Amino acid sequence: MPQHQGLSVFIIDDNEMTRSLLRAIIQGDKYEVVGDAGTAEAARLRLRSQHADIICLDVVMPDGDGLQLLNWIAERQPKAAVLMVTASTDRGTVEQALRNGAKGYIVKPFNPGTVMDMLDKIAAQLRAQRAAKA
Repeated sequence: MPQHQGLSVFIIDDNEMTRSLLRAIIQGDKYEVVGDAGTAEAARLRLRSQHADIICLDVVMPDGDGLQLLNWIAERQPKAAVLMVTASTDRGTVEQALRNGAKGYIVKPFNPGTVMDMLDKIAAQLRAQRAAKA
């Protein structure tokens, strides 16, 4: 099987329909969705063994806070770029997410173009960082 040319993406959202929609939007030549999780705990379990280039992360989950999970991801997968995808429009939440390392913030409901534009922007940043280190 040929090596996928795109970057890997992991989706964390408590809404199954949102996860499915993001997967449908993202999966393709540029990006490969390598997994998803519906709770903070499931995300921690899966991300212990699954690495991703980009992680789409919701803020509000039934068993945890996406901002706390963002910090956990930064410690365990420092090379991963996190894109917040959430209904939370609170300015403090947005600022804290970006201050804590999120590379972007998309508010639900989203459209496919917005998701892909943001992923492409993050992918360009990741590739530039990797090229600088090469």
